[in-house]
Amino acid sequence: MTPDSPSPAGNAPAIREPRPRRLDPDGYLAAFLVSLAGFGGLVVLAVLPLFVTRLVVELGHNEAQAGMVVSANLFGNALGMLGVAALLRHTGLKALAAGGAGLILACELASLSVTALAPLVLVRLAAGLGGGLLAGAAYAWAARRHYPERGYAMLLLLQFLGAGLLLFLLESPVTRFGLSALYLTFAGCALLALCCIPAMGRTAADAAAPLGSARRGTTAIWRDWRLWGLLLGIALFEIANAGAWAFLQAFGQALALPEAQIHGVTVIAGGIGGVGALAVMWLGERRGRTCPLAGGLLLSLAATATLLLDRGLLPYAAAVMMLSICWAFTLPYLQGALAQLDRFGELTAIGCFVMMCSLSLGPWLVGLGIDGGGVALGLLLILGCFAACLAAALPVTRVTDATPKETTA
Repeated sequence: MTPDSPSPAGNAPAIREPRPRRLDPDGYLAAFLVSLAGFGGLVVLAVLPLFVTRLVVELGHNEAQAGMVVSANLFGNALGMLGVAALLRHTGLKALAAGGAGLILACELASLSVTALAPLVLVRLAAGLGGGLLAGAAYAWAARRHYPERGYAMLLLLQFLGAGLLLFLLESPVTRFGLSALYLTFAGCALLALCCIPAMGRTAADAAAPLGSARRGTTAIWRDWRLWGLLLGIALFEIANAGAWAFLQAFGQALALPEAQIHGVTVIAGGIGGVGALAVMWLGERRGRTCPLAGGLLLSLAATATLLLDRGLLPYAAAVMMLSICWAFTLPYLQGALAQLDRFGELTAIGCFVMMCSLSLGPWLVGLGIDGGGVALGLLLILGCFAACLAAALPVTRVTDATPKETTA
């Protein structure tokens, strides 16, 4: 036997080492890719002003009809997120996300040939349903991670940055090609989402996450007072912010500010909100959730109170930008507290349903206040919602922060 000859033992089949995981499910890259997929389900929100304008200018619908089309899309988003909560026990996250992206693709291609109001409402409802499935799956994936706030903040960051970028890039194509440019953009985002969905990897709940991955029965979940406190807090928070953003122009006009200044402040505030999301990714849960949540809500209260003061451009700009930053900073902590109650992701999907419904209600409720008592009453309603959110959510986060984190053997 030569030195290079294989020994009898060498003829035994080699035992392969397990291949290392290519993507850390708790890493920033995985959070970015899954959030990018989720953004594909919410991209309509990013270009809502362009969408509404083209429905009126190009198809000849009036503002009420255009609003009906958009509302159908948003209602579809809410239903899709609720569908994720219902299907999560029987269907994998990747299958839900892929199904949602496929439905978006089909609906956007169908929208290219639909102009009549009734069929368009139905198609946009179906497209919203697909978007809700896709975004809801991304939120549920984040809920299963050891640091859920990271995924929520990343998705918010992409929404803020994506809105500014798409509004800037699409202005010329939409002017030239009309609604077709928007529909093809939505379809392209769905295709991009399909490429990112594999980053979800293994979708089992994180056993090392706080409170573990134990599943509770439906009855036990709905009897938990913490769930109702957090859902109420999310609803109030989104109503306040949606109402404030819908009437930023009216608040500026009440201060007698020029239209150009109001528009400039709004554009800057839309992009600067990403700072709040970045702060969440940096801070995480190192100080728990109660302190960051209280800080974000108190600053939101202060910013809204500033809008009540007739002080001119600088206080108005500072207040609007602070509201934007606090929106992106506070919401992930509300969602993170909800995820701690159920790491499987069902409650997160239900929270997203509540969030979408509240986003639709906010402008209407604040608008009723402005119609009834002027801008001051509208701002007082927003203040009341922020204060009530503080009262509803903080008792819950104080309990969850005090809950010892389980460890695995």
